[in-house]
Amino acid sequence: MHRVSFCKNATVKEFLATIRSVVKGEKVLPPSLTGSLFSHVAELALKKGKGKMVNAVRMTKRELEIIALIADGQSNKEIARQLSIATHTVKSHMHNIMEKLAIHTRLQIAKFTREESL
Repeated sequence: MHRVSFCKNATVKEFLATIRSVVKGEKVLPPSLTGSLFSHVAELALKKGKGKMVNAVRMTKRELEIIALIADGQSNKEIARQLSIATHTVKSHMHNIMEKLAIHTRLQIAKFTREESL
């Protein structure tokens, strides 16, 4: 028997598609777990390869710039002004960064930066 764990916000269409996938024998991973799973896989790869997390996770040049500015203690508004982009664009980049690193706060981004020596 397969156990399906699915997001409460799933639509009926998504729920049925998941059930059909399980019936076909496919493995199903809820979207809410993909970020943490990816992060875990990257950490395991790092431990074996002795590399840095930033090299295991693909960050865009802009994301790396924003990470550095967050580590400097700048607000979203200050980052937007410095990079000549909209504040909501900074928020979007931050969301992507946190998703890729499976972290949840600005403080964790700053800690990551310090640990990775970016």
